Amino acid sequence: MNIYSNERVSGFLHTDGRKMRNGNGDEILLCGWGAGNWNNPEGFLCGDQPGDWSVSEPYKVPERFDRARTMESSIRLLCGSKYAAEFWPKWYRNHLGEADIRAMAAYGYNSVRLPLNARAFLAEEPEINWNEDNFQMLTNILDWCETYRLYAIIDMHTTPGGQSGIKCDDGLEFFPRFFLEEESMERTSLLWEEIATRYKDRWIIGAYDLLNEPLASADTLHLLPQLSAFYDHLIARIRAIDQKHMLTIEGAQAATNNQIFDHNFDPQWNNWCIHIHYYGFSPERRSLFRFLEPSIRLNVPIWMGEGPYQHNAVLMEVAYNLGIGFNLWSWKTATLPNGTLRRDPVQYNLPKHWQKIIDCLHNGTPRPTYKECQAIFDEMLENIKFEHCILLSEQHTYILRRPGRTLPAAAYDSDPASFYGTWDCGNVFDYRTEDRIKLILKEGCAAPLRPMPFDSMTSFPIAKPLENLILELHANEYVTYSIYDVQKNCPVYLSLRATTASSVQISDDDTDTGYMFQLAGHDTFREIETLCLPPNEHHHIQIKVLSGCIQVEHITFR
Repeated sequence: MNIYSNERVSGFLHTDGRKMRNGNGDEILLCGWGAGNWNNPEGFLCGDQPGDWSVSEPYKVPERFDRARTMESSIRLLCGSKYAAEFWPKWYRNHLGEADIRAMAAYGYNSVRLPLNARAFLAEEPEINWNEDNFQMLTNILDWCETYRLYAIIDMHTTPGGQSGIKCDDGLEFFPRFFLEEESMERTSLLWEEIATRYKDRWIIGAYDLLNEPLASADTLHLLPQLSAFYDHLIARIRAIDQKHMLTIEGAQAATNNQIFDHNFDPQWNNWCIHIHYYGFSPERRSLFRFLEPSIRLNVPIWMGEGPYQHNAVLMEVAYNLGIGFNLWSWKTATLPNGTLRRDPVQYNLPKHWQKIIDCLHNGTPRPTYKECQAIFDEMLENIKFEHCILLSEQHTYILRRPGRTLPAAAYDSDPASFYGTWDCGNVFDYRTEDRIKLILKEGCAAPLRPMPFDSMTSFPIAKPLENLILELHANEYVTYSIYDVQKNCPVYLSLRATTASSVQISDDDTDTGYMFQLAGHDTFREIETLCLPPNEHHHIQIKVLSGCIQVEHITFR
């Protein structure tokens, strides 16, 4: 049984050193999606213009429709108060329904991260009044997760006052005033105590994700002591009620800064993990150092609660080899306003007159009538239902490395035992240079003026180094590729050429089968059928050059 199989969803999830185990003691890697835009919608993923994530003026008023609270006020402006009050319960239930949970499990995932907006459960009013309708909605989702075997990660994505200082925390502006307001911290603690009281016996909850992306900006790092102290305070209060659930703890700067991890946050129960987000990094072992060091030092697991949408298969293989589970962002979004598809696996079309809404909110055009606006948002409420969405099913075969997908040759396995090379001069993208595997630029692709800076949010996805690199192997050099969940015979194809007369061996370590072939030197790439893999949970396919030299574009598992 695969370590990320949803057949392992059974009993309370807990940590064991740097591993996670289910209630039976079996190791499990969380693998799934985050339900972005469900309880905490973000405008740019719901049909609005992109806008700024952060601004130089932290107290600048947010733009219309850029976060949940401005989306709410905009719908109230356009459609009226009664319509707006009825809209959000419908949105929550239509955006994440039983069909969504069932589909995640059917695709083969084992977890879903549920981002909560604190205001949806505890209104911004002086009194402490719980929104029972939204708690019932959450309970229904947990019931579906239990039926279809998905661990649910309850994620406090927004807090009173805003903990991040960017628009996804639904704050009043672009500053994390949460850490300056005792009342906001207290109300967050009360909400977590209420969640723990209601759900302490629900094993299907895999973990409590205490704060999403706190102190996202480097300008707020002076508040790190307050963040660490709040975690200590909150965990003590949760543990007084609930000693069973695992906790996930995120560092500052959008869960990439690990300065706070200088002590055991859960010393009595030791059931917590370091929660990281992984945008803008190269998907390779060396870029994980900043996370691996505190994990090793504190002997706790790492969980990637949000991950990049480019090269997921490569990242999954790296994470698999290092024992790191991951949930990607985001399960369901709107298509772009021009109808272009995004990268997300489930997408819904925007209403046909959506541009009227955008023009009114941002471009100063007259407001459509209340009736027109209501019709537009009614159409959106229908479009977001799973049965009306566009499904990009190929995403799942790619992410889970299953048959029916093609891997660029540069996406070979990350385990050091799975490759061998003798090249010492690097490559144009500075990608995995320590592996000593020669990677050359495809013909017709422009080379960067300098190695790509993998720290930025955009350079790696735009450059597409994996697709633009060709693998070159000389005598005695080899690489390995993994494929999982092979349920019927799966032929393996290589797109390659030989620069000289060459002898090549391709073998499957898991079934002790192999195939050897000879190539004459030729200038063009051609696809060659090699092994046919029998049904098996996993295969590790090694390509080794016995003599000569070959160049490989990609490997296809059909």
